Amino acid sequence: MQTYNIPVKYSADEVLYTIRQVKSKMYSKPCSICEGSGKIYYKNKVMKCPECNGTGKINLNKNVYVVCDDVFKVITTKISINYNGDIYIKYKGQCGIPLITRAENNLFETRKEAQLKCDELNKEKIEIHIDDIIILDSFREKRPSIDKINKKLEYYKLYNGFEKDIVVNKDNVLVDGYINYLIFKMMNIDRIRVSVEDVEVKDIDKGINKDDAA
Repeated sequence: MQTYNIPVKYSADEVLYTIRQVKSKMYSKPCSICEGSGKIYYKNKVMKCPECNGTGKINLNKNVYVVCDDVFKVITTKISINYNGDIYIKYKGQCGIPLITRAENNLFETRKEAQLKCDELNKEKIEIHIDDIIILDSFREKRPSIDKINKKLEYYKLYNGFEKDIVVNKDNVLVDGYINYLIFKMMNIDRIRVSVEDVEVKDIDKGINKDDAA
């Protein structure tokens, strides 16, 4: 019989924070027809954009992530192992009145950590072909450590995704997530979802020391 030594991050009665999805009617994005100006040009005339009614924005119903008002108190821990030997750990706990179940990656020791996760999940995302991502030489010159690559691979296998998205700017230039990019390339994954941030190329070089430092 095979024996597993499985480390469990949280214990019974531990008080944590978690997140949930809610519908938000306040979400808006720049109108793609007028590019946020609220105006269009037709036959040499300036007209109010009919798509956004001149506001420059499109209001959308969207699921957004928020931190739960009530803390999450761990009651039980469930460990399961699939036929490939992958280990999954979930926690059942009380969050307000209902009992809910959460994986480790959706539990946080502080409200600030939980809010940072919400901010990450709520970023604008698009689907893109991985070969359309432009990699700056300042990324290519780095040699990520094997430990960092292995840790990200372990996380990907456990949660079927990375803790943070690859980030590009509006011109598809990579801003952050070079190791994730390399892993996707290694796994021959062609189309991926990425977050989009309004960052100039000159500012990207200044920030290349975050997740992708060797």
